[in-house]
Amino acid sequence: MPSDRPDPSEFFAQAQRMLRELFGEGRDTADEDPWASATRSPREAREPSPEEQRENLTFALATRAVEALEDLALNVAAIRQRMERTSPPADG
Repeated sequence: MPSDRPDPSEFFAQAQRMLRELFGEGRDTADEDPWASATRSPREAREPSPEEQRENLTFALATRAVEALEDLALNVAAIRQRMERTSPPADG
C-alpha cells in the first residue's frame, strides 16, 4: 500500500548523520584511534574533563532518543498492520 508518509529509516539515518556531524567535528585528530583509549592501561587512563563528560552524556542521551524513536516506529508499524488485518477491506 503506497503511502505519502516519510520512510522512518530515512529519518533515523538523517538523525544518525546529524549526531555524527555534531560530535565528530570537535574532536582532536591526535587521538583519532578509537582503540587507543580502550587498550590503554589503567595507569595511563585519565578522568574525562567536564566538557568530555557532558559530550559523552549528551551523545548517550541522543543515542537513547534515536533508539526510542526506532522502537516507537516499529510499534506504530505493528499496530498499523494489525489494524489492516482486522479491518474489512475498503471498496473503491
